[in-house]
Amino acid sequence: MPDAPTQAQKRTQVQTPLPVDWRTALPEDLTAPGRDETGREAQLPLRQHPALAKYASAGEALKALVHAQRLLGRKTESEGSLLSQGLATAPGMDGRPESPEAYQLPDIELPEDFRVDEPLRKAFLDKAHELGLSDAQAGGLYAWFVPLNVEGLRAHTEKAHSERKKRREREFSGLRQAHGGDALTVLESARKAVLALGGKPLMQALEQTGAADDACVLQAFARMAPLVSESSLRGKNAGGAASLTPQRLREMMRDPRYFDPSRRDTDFVRQVQQGFESLYPGEQAPALRAS
Repeated sequence: MPDAPTQAQKRTQVQTPLPVDWRTALPEDLTAPGRDETGREAQLPLRQHPALAKYASAGEALKALVHAQRLLGRKTESEGSLLSQGLATAPGMDGRPESPEAYQLPDIELPEDFRVDEPLRKAFLDKAHELGLSDAQAGGLYAWFVPLNVEGLRAHTEKAHSERKKRREREFSGLRQAHGGDALTVLESARKAVLALGGKPLMQALEQTGAADDACVLQAFARMAPLVSESSLRGKNAGGAASLTPQRLREMMRDPRYFDPSRRDTDFVRQVQQGFESLYPGEQAPALRAS
């Protein structure tokens, strides 16, 4: 059997009463929102409310209430924190440069036939700054996008060249069917007509637009070649023939290019003949001999 308590132990038990929960003094009809034992929302009596269980006395609970009200007042003042205010307002603290021009983009090795378009580069930097990208973020995006863009342009160019080559072969096949072995002669005649009419600028324009590979266009210029050649020759010689004097014509007739069959120049002979026709309309040009 356990020993009976001594007189000292009895006095201690009497002098130290059990703690009394201060919440029991609260009115029974006072309730507040909370969760019951099942976890559901309910109106709980303040005597049993778990939010008050952590306070040892009513005084501590009142102090906590006053402190909570002060915190609620501060929250409405929107002072912010280092994360929400200080870093956002300090220039450069978020990693974004002060201006789009201050971004340090990485150097990217490009093929010889490619270059970065400066207006597009500026637009990229402006957008990166508008979005708040840091220097590292903008540089990473730039280093990823530029090579991808180069590959896309290269693929597009190769596809365009391949399609143009196929079209050129198809159009030349049509020329062969229409002209047989004279297809190359048609091409040469068209080239001469283009140069006679508009020179290199016209040739470049036809190349850039793709018309230089169109069989219908080539055949049209080939048909104009004889007319262009004859009219240009006449126009070229007409002014010269009108300015020739009889003395100059006699000097030209003594030139080997006029009288020597082995060295005769048909264009030179034609100039002499047109000169006489200009000076003596209706008369027969002299024979091919020096006078």
